[in-house]
Amino acid sequence: MKIAFIGDSYSAYAQDGQFENHWSYKLAQQFPQHQYYNYALGGRGADYHRWCLLDAKKRGVDVVFINRSFNHRVAQLCSDNKFKFIEEVVDDNYSTLIIDSDSHIWYSIHSGNLVNVDPRHVLEKELSVALGDKSVSITNQDYNDQWFDNVDQLYNFKHIIKLELLPLVENSAQDQLEEAYGIQRKMFLKEGTTEEILLNLNLILSLEDDHWSPTANTWVLNKYILTQETIDILSK
Repeated sequence: MKIAFIGDSYSAYAQDGQFENHWSYKLAQQFPQHQYYNYALGGRGADYHRWCLLDAKKRGVDVVFINRSFNHRVAQLCSDNKFKFIEEVVDDNYSTLIIDSDSHIWYSIHSGNLVNVDPRHVLEKELSVALGDKSVSITNQDYNDQWFDNVDQLYNFKHIIKLELLPLVENSAQDQLEEAYGIQRKMFLKEGTTEEILLNLNLILSLEDDHWSPTANTWVLNKYILTQETIDILSK
């Protein structure tokens, strides 16, 4: 089967400190009979993920893992280039795919700036205002949440496996990880901030980068992602 990973930096292979340590790569090693395509890219939201789903469908992908991202992340296609994703082969059965960087711009409240746009662009100011307005629109944010909630009903892949990796809803993978390691209790005992405790337990990369460590990636894969249903799907 062909398997796709779509999401933000927590599903991304090509992210600082991840690569072969990432849960998606570990999953591919555990089930090597399939072909894997990782579309995930840091900072991207539902707009970008919809483009990924189109490309995945064109490639004949059977199973999609997709994680909920921040609902205020927005993007726009803005060039005269053809719509295409560039594939980079990592292993015989694992590739990353990214849309041509000159073909789109994206905006996040976290950054406050357009990304992938030349500041000398004649419409830079107008684009920034337009995407900024879209980013803070409650209607657009609610649409993105409803879209993700129903994404498995909107597209006819064999399986769409929705992942709640970030603590954007209750009982996310991050919530379960912190509960398993007793983070709240350690904070109550004043052993440090959440980030300091996670770092001391070797669960994040650094105080400046709270993405998962190899240890945390392995825990999330085995305890959250690989449910019995998912194992049954991948074992075919």
